[in-house]
Amino acid sequence: MQRFCLLLYFFVLIFPANGQVHKIYVSVKGKDNNAGTFEKPFQTLKKALSARESFSGKQVSIQLRSGTYYLPETVVIKSNAKLPEALEIKAFAKEKVIISAGRRISPDWQLFKNGIYRTVVPPEISFERLYVDGVSQPMARYPNADSTAGIFNGTAEDATYYVRVLSWGNPFGGYLHALDEDRKGSLHYKITGVDDTDNVELDGGWQYNRPVHPDKYVRFVENIFGELDAPGEWYFDKTLHFLYFYPENKTDLSKAIIEVSNLKNSIELQGSAQNPIRNVVFRNLYFRHNERSFMESKEAVSGSDRAVFRGGALLLNGTENCRIESCSFGDLGGNAIMLSGYNKNDTIVNCLVDHVGTSAFSLLGNDKIKNDNSSQIAIINNTFHHTGEIEKQGSGIHLSKAKQIVIKNNKIYHVPGSAIKFDNVSQDEVMSSNNTIFGEFREINHQ
Repeated sequence: MQRFCLLLYFFVLIFPANGQVHKIYVSVKGKDNNAGTFEKPFQTLKKALSARESFSGKQVSIQLRSGTYYLPETVVIKSNAKLPEALEIKAFAKEKVIISAGRRISPDWQLFKNGIYRTVVPPEISFERLYVDGVSQPMARYPNADSTAGIFNGTAEDATYYVRVLSWGNPFGGYLHALDEDRKGSLHYKITGVDDTDNVELDGGWQYNRPVHPDKYVRFVENIFGELDAPGEWYFDKTLHFLYFYPENKTDLSKAIIEVSNLKNSIELQGSAQNPIRNVVFRNLYFRHNERSFMESKEAVSGSDRAVFRGGALLLNGTENCRIESCSFGDLGGNAIMLSGYNKNDTIVNCLVDHVGTSAFSLLGNDKIKNDNSSQIAIINNTFHHTGEIEKQGSGIHLSKAKQIVIKNNKIYHVPGSAIKFDNVSQDEVMSSNNTIFGEFREINHQ
C-alpha cells in the first residue's frame, strides 16, 4: 500500500510548475505562415508541433482555439533531442476543441430513387463511418438497426440465408458480425463473394486466437447495398465512388454537415524504454470520427484468447510522466486510449469515454520485446460507458502484463463484458478503490 501512495505523489508532477512556459497558439481561422502568437495563430496542429522544436529543453504549451481540427494524417510525435522539457497540448481557456480523425465533405446530392439520394465522392476518400449533423448513421444492414434490440442493435438468424443472399446481387465488401458460438466475444468477417450454392464466402474470424465458429443466431450483416431500405441508412460504393444515403424526413440535405471517418489513430507518442517521450500533457480535448478497426484486431495478447489492435484515438508507446486530463472521446470506431509496450508514471484523469467500438482504455504489455511493459500508471476519476459497440470484447479498462497500477474513483457502466479486464496481471499489482461499476456482461457471457 505504501508503494501505491508514493505513486500517486509522483503522478501530479508531470508538467513542471516552475519556469517560463512558451505558448504557441492555433486557430482554424489562422494561417501556418503566421507567427503562432495569440494575435496571429497557426492553422494546424502539425505546424505548431514543428514550431515546438525551437524550444528544445524548455516548457511549451500549444493552445488551440475553438473549432474542429481535421487531421489529414496521424500526428506522430517521436522521441528526439529537439523535444521540449515539457509539452502541453490543450484547449485555450474553456473553448471546445475537436480533434477529428475524419473529413468534412461537400456532397452534391441527387435523388436516386425511393427517397434515396446519392453523390460522387472524390476517389482519394474512403470510409466506413458517416456523420450527418454530428450524428453517426448506420450502414445499410440486416436486420435494420434498433437501439432497443440489444446485441449489435439487432440480430437475425437468417442474416446470411441463401434467400437473402440471392436478393443482394454482388455483396463483395459487406461484413458479417456475430458473437462466437460460446457467446464470450465477437467475430467479424468481410464478405468476399458468393459460392455456387449461394452461400457467402468469408474472410476473417481472427479476433479469437483459436478456431471457433460464429453463433448461428446472434449475427447481422452490413455494408450491403441491397439492404439500403431504412431512413438513416447509407452505403458507399468504393469502386464507383458513389455515396448513397436514405435521409430521415427531418434531415435537410441542402444544409446538413456531412463528415466521414478517415484515420484509426489521431495522435501517437512513439518512443521506447531506452529513449522515452517524457512530460507530454493532453488537456481538455475532444476526440471524434476515428475509423473502425475490428478487422485489424489480429494480435494475440498475453493471457487472453482475444486478439487486439494496438491503436486508438490516442496511442502512447514508450512514454514516461505523460498525462491525459479532462479529455473526451466520443462515438469512435475503435479504441479510445491505448498505452502499448513500455510506459511509466503516466496518468489518465477526469476523462470521459462513451460509445466506442472497442475499449475505453487499454494498457497492453509486449511479449515480443524484453521489458516492454508498463508500470506505475494511474487511472483516476474517469467515466467510461457504452464500450464494445462493435467488438464485444471491448472493456472499460483492459490490462495485460502491467505492474503497479492505480484504478481509483472511476465510473464504468454499460459494457458488453467485463468492466475491468485482467490478462496476465497479478491482482497484487493493482490498487483498485472507490470505483463504481454496473451494467457489466450486458451482451456476452462471463469469461
